[in-house]
Amino acid sequence: MNRYRNTPLINALKKYITGQRTIMHMPGHKQGKGFDPDFLSNAVRFDLTELNGLDNFHNPEGAILESMEALRKAYGAEKSYFLVNGSSSGIHAGILACFNRGDKILVNRNCHISVINALILFGVEPVFVMPGYIDEYNLAVPPGIDEWKTALEQNPDAKGALVTTPDYYGICQPLSDLSNFLHEKGKLLLVDEAHGAHFAFSDKLPETALEQGADLCVQSFHKTLPAFTQAAVLHIGSKRIDPGKVSRAVSMITTTSPSYTIMASMDYARDFAVSSGTEVYGQLIDILDDAKKKLSKMQKLRVIPDSIEGLKRDPTRLVIDTSSSDISGYELYDRIFSEYRITAEMCDTCHVVFIHTMADTAGDISKLTHALLETDSSIGKSNSRASFRIPFSTGRYSIPELKYYLASTEEIPLEKAEGFTCADAVTPYPPGIPVLCPGEAITAEHIRYLDKVKKYGADVHGLRKDRNGTGMIRVINTKT
Repeated sequence: MNRYRNTPLINALKKYITGQRTIMHMPGHKQGKGFDPDFLSNAVRFDLTELNGLDNFHNPEGAILESMEALRKAYGAEKSYFLVNGSSSGIHAGILACFNRGDKILVNRNCHISVINALILFGVEPVFVMPGYIDEYNLAVPPGIDEWKTALEQNPDAKGALVTTPDYYGICQPLSDLSNFLHEKGKLLLVDEAHGAHFAFSDKLPETALEQGADLCVQSFHKTLPAFTQAAVLHIGSKRIDPGKVSRAVSMITTTSPSYTIMASMDYARDFAVSSGTEVYGQLIDILDDAKKKLSKMQKLRVIPDSIEGLKRDPTRLVIDTSSSDISGYELYDRIFSEYRITAEMCDTCHVVFIHTMADTAGDISKLTHALLETDSSIGKSNSRASFRIPFSTGRYSIPELKYYLASTEEIPLEKAEGFTCADAVTPYPPGIPVLCPGEAITAEHIRYLDKVKKYGADVHGLRKDRNGTGMIRVINTKT
């Protein structure tokens, strides 16, 4: 008897895991390779609830509290919390606990969609600080300290800043000067450090947000450590943050049935990283350094360097730039996937991102190196390098009231949307950075950019096709 006759998701998952692919994407345990046999054999049996001796997530006094205390010590935090709804829930809890409805905060414009959603939900007004851009690599880079200072000088009533670092490409925002500046002005610094949970465990990695003075930060364990998807943590980094408010905020937005399996994986990941992280990450970075030297011989594809214009980049995240070749990032992703059975984390118009963790072997990295060198020899050079600078600064922005955001149903063709107010986050995903935010005026530059990335193969959330294949966008009421 076939036990899986009407289980399309199970069937799809079984097909994927039996494909014998080399995994260069999240979660960091790489299909279980990052766990020891004892943990793996018990993982399903760990799926329990609040029973005698197992403590209570919403009122921790025993094992959960002890594990979170070990987490706090590992990162040097004032207090640390498990999150079982991913880093997005931590972003929401942090904003809810630290700011009030109507408050104003500084936010880097290339933030994650979870930040935008939190602003709408809690009625907090953002002042967007625009990123820089490096045309040579087609990459947005963090705003400089002068941009943050100017933004606060122009908005002295802002209560603090929320910064995303590192970004999906591993590029890090320097935080020490920013945290000192904000604290001198009596402001808070919150950090979305979802992609940097591993930074604390090797001096070959960039400094953590807490080490640079963040008052609160959120990290996704599942992205780079051996932990299950949705495993994330929130750290309080200073006494400027009220732990009681944070505790209540985390509890408010967390399920009353938290996953013990996810929490157990965070316990495992923290213990492993503390005991073995320095050695394991040191070896991983050495192997990757050797691979990057070999890949530097490529003629059309390029490795994004680990330092860009003085900005540190996560060395465990290999990013390949295709802009000097005659193929797009989407095409490179597909070729590596179909011809070499290697699955990257993400791609965009001219980049492919490969995430390496402590679960990757020298053999895995050697296989990827061979695939990239062979692909480079089989493709051509580009006649001209295409630019994909996101038009972040072209639109006006006023955060919509939650009721209008939820209730708006009007859709119009994207090509006719200039001057209207966008009702959705329009986001090539990943990396999950909105090109248009809800409440933002749609410009001709936005339309041209979205048309361009769609032609290159981007999957753009927030746009849909009607029966005739016309790209449609949801708008709020009438033209601005």
